[in-house]
Amino acid sequence: MKIVQSQWTKPGKKNDQLSADDNKGGWIEKKYNYFSWALSVLQLKKYYNNIELVTDKAGYDLLINKLELPYDSVKTVLDELNVYPEELFMMGKVYAYSIQDEPFIHVDSDVFIWDKFDSKLENSPLICQSKEDEEFYNQHYFEIFYPMLKNFDFCPPYLEKSMIKNGRIVAVNAGIIGGQDFEFYKNYKNQVFEFVERNVAHFEKVELKKTNIVFEQFLFHAMAEEQLMDINYLSLGNYTFLSDILDFTGVPEKIKYMHLYAGHKKVKLYLDGLEYRLQKDHPAYYYKIINLLKTNQI
Repeated sequence: MKIVQSQWTKPGKKNDQLSADDNKGGWIEKKYNYFSWALSVLQLKKYYNNIELVTDKAGYDLLINKLELPYDSVKTVLDELNVYPEELFMMGKVYAYSIQDEPFIHVDSDVFIWDKFDSKLENSPLICQSKEDEEFYNQHYFEIFYPMLKNFDFCPPYLEKSMIKNGRIVAVNAGIIGGQDFEFYKNYKNQVFEFVERNVAHFEKVELKKTNIVFEQFLFHAMAEEQLMDINYLSLGNYTFLSDILDFTGVPEKIKYMHLYAGHKKVKLYLDGLEYRLQKDHPAYYYKIINLLKTNQI
């Protein structure tokens, strides 16, 4: 199975300049962003020997030239996306999915594994981390989607169709995403980009950064549903799973998969756990990052 990671750096830029001070990737400090990238790919390398990075020139300079992360191949194609707003950070991921020509799993840089993915999961046409359909998710998605529906010129009709069918918004968590049906992702990319491009004139009417989960995760589920395609999940997304994937104390005996999603990137308990695991399990990379930071190279 091919593993893919992606980094479009424009969302990390301010005033069109990529500064080391800005390169936080949602983390409370930039060092944790670097720790996360390193731990993620180094753990993947323990179990997979075909790991590709899809990035742009600035991402190549950071992740390959400076951090020297051990990817097996690199595609520097995401500078093509710089015509799009930096708030739409999901576009780098979606583009990376679409250029795959074999079965793959895209793994976010804040996801860490301590075992291979299950073979049943790997052999599924479409896979995702988990389903997002609990009530608190539905309310969050609806608060974002309703202004889009109200103000945009175009929304794919199967989004409303899915909402009516299910009586709520059902989406996926794309911490991991991919599958055997890599052709699906080419059409999916076209649908996402059309959704974006036909509504550029109305972006100021919505909180654009929040819309990423609709463009990526709601649209993905609705499109699969429209095409009568099953999605196989790492977990169905229950509360126990959402708690377990944040538990560094269970690694590696109990916990085999972690995803430090959203606001957990600012919680000291998880930051300390991330730093500890990298320092303990991959000390050479840990001290490389520390030295690069001390010498202001990153």
